[in-house]
Amino acid sequence: MKTNLLKNILKNQKRSVSTQTLDEMGITEELIKQIYKWANETATYGELASYIPELAKANPNKTAIAIGDLSGNIIAVGNGRNVRPSIQSVIKPFLYIYALEQGLPAESISSVEATAVAFGTDKILQPELNKKRPGHPLNNAGGISSAGSIGDFADFLKFMKVLTDNPNLAVIEDVFTSEMKKNSNNRAIAYRLVAVGRFKNQKEGEKALENYTRACSIGVTAEEITRACLVLANGGKKNGKSIIKQDYVVRTINAMNSYGLYEHTGEISLLAAGARALSCKSGVGGLIINIDPGRGAFCTYGPKLDSAGNSVFGRYALMLLNNILAAPNAMRLSAEEIIRSINKESKG
Repeated sequence: MKTNLLKNILKNQKRSVSTQTLDEMGITEELIKQIYKWANETATYGELASYIPELAKANPNKTAIAIGDLSGNIIAVGNGRNVRPSIQSVIKPFLYIYALEQGLPAESISSVEATAVAFGTDKILQPELNKKRPGHPLNNAGGISSAGSIGDFADFLKFMKVLTDNPNLAVIEDVFTSEMKKNSNNRAIAYRLVAVGRFKNQKEGEKALENYTRACSIGVTAEEITRACLVLANGGKKNGKSIIKQDYVVRTINAMNSYGLYEHTGEISLLAAGARALSCKSGVGGLIINIDPGRGAFCTYGPKLDSAGNSVFGRYALMLLNNILAAPNAMRLSAEEIIRSINKESKG
């Protein structure tokens, strides 16, 4: 009875759906080039992710932007548009979706509680708290929990190949090997997930950790991952066909709203999205993705990171990119207030 009532309420809600192209939204290549220039000039600090040796080899001067609409039109600019960094934590939303698609109940993967702590920690590491699951699907503990749904990694890679439109998508083996040698903290998380019953035994926990690390080591361009994000922005549809259940897309985007940029999520969301939610996810490889449901998506690339592990170039680029992609009636900070906040930030 309650289910039927809810269905009737949602079904009878009047909605106006209007899908626009980049051109119709006034988003041109020249405009994206201006944003690219502004972000490069504003991003005057940051460090490479040296704690993973292979990531420290990135060219700090390579940056890129790719933005697309639901019709499949994409604009890509920058001297780093053909760079293929490892995806790192940008894979976490897709791991979460994959786990849900495999039939794993959301509540068994993790909670979805936002925190202001770093991506490598979780209450699951504190036995005295008696937690039975990670606190969020987009921190490392949540990512490892999601990766436990992967039976054969080739199947997950195939899933990502479809989303990115790249049949040759592959793991960067040097990055994978480098990460596996430096993953003591993630290994501790995997063992804690065994201890609390998320995984049945140590072998299952170690397999989840390995698959998680492989997934983080997939190499993608900004344009490729933008194509994957457009599927989510379109409610799980690709070429008019539903390939991901919309419920899973909604859960994933909701998770991105609360913890996509780790402990800097709140402050960057205010500048980039104003009164709206900021559906972002960053990775220490230098990528940041942004999804605007029903409108489009974009990805930025810049390997120099802030103290939370977010691309500095990306955090400034998305402030403008998110505003131009958002619905025109969205409330946001004025240009003067954004600049005042940025200047205050740069002074410490």
